[in-house]
Amino acid sequence: MKRRQGNPQLEGVGERLGDIFARCSKDLHRYVRRRLKGSDDAADLTQEIFERFIRGDIQARARNPHAYLFGIASNVVADARMAQERRRVIYDSDLAERAGEALPSEDSVDAESVDLQNELLLALKRLPDAHRAAILLTKRDGLSCREAALKMGTTEGSVRVYVCEARAQLKLLLKQR
Repeated sequence: MKRRQGNPQLEGVGERLGDIFARCSKDLHRYVRRRLKGSDDAADLTQEIFERFIRGDIQARARNPHAYLFGIASNVVADARMAQERRRVIYDSDLAERAGEALPSEDSVDAESVDLQNELLLALKRLPDAHRAAILLTKRDGLSCREAALKMGTTEGSVRVYVCEARAQLKLLLKQR
């Protein structure tokens, strides 16, 4: 029987992967935990990093496995942070209920203004929670994006995006009238 010639690059890959895992797993897990502030998902994310590493570019892995592994880790951590930000938006039901408080009372305005007020309230209710909270905190309550971000438990940049998107959505919803 003839012995099959294997790919020289793949010879000993299993052994090298085992060595890399043994050398880097604790550092990698610590890196993920530290970047995600003690997230409970650190073990799962570390496993996902190694899975991507194994499926990844063989040549890049061979050149500098440590750098390649931590490059993958950086991307996985960034994805996990974005997912955390999306989950962290706090919906304030009191805030939603007070959505129209700053608008003029029905006694002091004409029928058209009342219709517009009602349409605005309905349009606000159709916005996603984060968008509605951001627009109300900044435009109605007069908070800065930084203050609104602290109140919502998100970043200042996210609040800016939410406000911009909310304004665009409100514009479309109110144009349909």
